[in-house]
Amino acid sequence: IWSHSYDAPYKGFGYTAGPRASVLVNDGRAYSLGGAGHLCCLDASRGTVVWHHDMNATYKIRMPNWGISAAPVIEQDLIITQIGGTGACVVALDKNTGEQRWKALDDDASYSAPIIIDQAGKRVLVVWTGERIAGLDPMSGREYWSYDFKWEKWPIGIATPVLHNNLLLISGSHKGTLLLKIASDKLAVERVWHRRKEDGDEPALHCLIS
Repeated sequence: IWSHSYDAPYKGFGYTAGPRASVLVNDGRAYSLGGAGHLCCLDASRGTVVWHHDMNATYKIRMPNWGISAAPVIEQDLIITQIGGTGACVVALDKNTGEQRWKALDDDASYSAPIIIDQAGKRVLVVWTGERIAGLDPMSGREYWSYDFKWEKWPIGIATPVLHNNLLLISGSHKGTLLLKIASDKLAVERVWHRRKEDGDEPALHCLIS
């Protein structure tokens, strides 16, 4: 039906065989975040460009080893990205114009897509960066809570966090599997358990059973 292409030199990271993040379709528009940090908003029916933002040029991304991979998320009129920019690990843009609405955290980026949850009567953006799992106000970027989970060897958080009832599951290759309890009466989290494979251990399967 249509296609759209643009120049995007793949420099400063490995695996140069195309983009990683899924295209997000919302209100008749398609949002694409490329491996080099280009964020495009296209008319989903015609493929015409509504706006195109070079996030690397604007935010001086500390590029992850395999490029930008975390799919964006939309909340109301914002599109929210995890890119690992300088003072801008997480950036929210107006989904209609591409203009910046807020930026937050100075963390390295992971490859994990942010999610939006409901907690204590608030909407909360949950983002797993290279340094932590953070709960932010999706409309302002203000931090509600944070749990330190700093990378080892290199940032390699990939899987999207999974919420089940009031339990949040985070699972990564180097750091292992972490289960957090989401408080229902306040904006806070606490650790339930953390399991990880130590050197010499046999691989283990961690299951959450309710």
